Amino acid sequence: MSPIPNIPDTIARQIYAELCRSLPPPPDGTPESRAIREQHAMTSAAHLVPENAAEADVAVQAVSAQFHARDALQAASCSGADPETVRRCRAQAASMMRQADSAIRTLLRMQAERQKAEDAARPAAMQRAGYWFRSVSPPEPAAPAEPAPEPTAPAAAAPRAASPPRLEYGAMTPAERYVTLYPDRAAAVLDAGGLPVSLSFPPPDASVITELLAGNSPLVRAFRQDRPPLAA
Repeated sequence: MSPIPNIPDTIARQIYAELCRSLPPPPDGTPESRAIREQHAMTSAAHLVPENAAEADVAVQAVSAQFHARDALQAASCSGADPETVRRCRAQAASMMRQADSAIRTLLRMQAERQKAEDAARPAAMQRAGYWFRSVSPPEPAAPAEPAPEPTAPAAAAPRAASPPRLEYGAMTPAERYVTLYPDRAAAVLDAGGLPVSLSFPPPDASVITELLAGNSPLVRAFRQDRPPLAA
């Protein structure tokens, strides 16, 4: 069973169980075929990338409708079926395909709205971390330095150097972005020394994990020392 982010495993098991109960039986009806079909359905639902229980329910509806559409098409293609039965099976398959497409469109709309809300909250998180959330333009070439004139009087005290500018979002490394946007997930990776055994969020790239554990970025080093405690 693939975990579903942001919901407990008990709820995820219930959602997957409802999906398996809604599937049509396999043609041969053997336990092995049934297990393979259920695994296929659960993997298909997980690959729709639901992030919460509401999105998982819609993903289950889409996958179930797809399986019933395929089952109706297989019934229509059986040898010996009369034309009226073939017509009904094809009509049923078309209806289930429309339901599956409608559920997938609903899921994509829900995911887009959730992503929009998350993106709207990210600039505030970036600013709290000392970063600017905007694209990076390439720096202009520096003008050639002019020779300094010879001093004619005691030089005045040099002005205090300005603090270095804050990094922009595009200049951050993948791990710096990860600890800024997902501090709880980064803390879980650090506490586990890699991917946690019970993963409740999409796994980051291997390069991000490597940089989190052994990177020399000042932001990543500071996060390793003062990372937030994990939520219960």
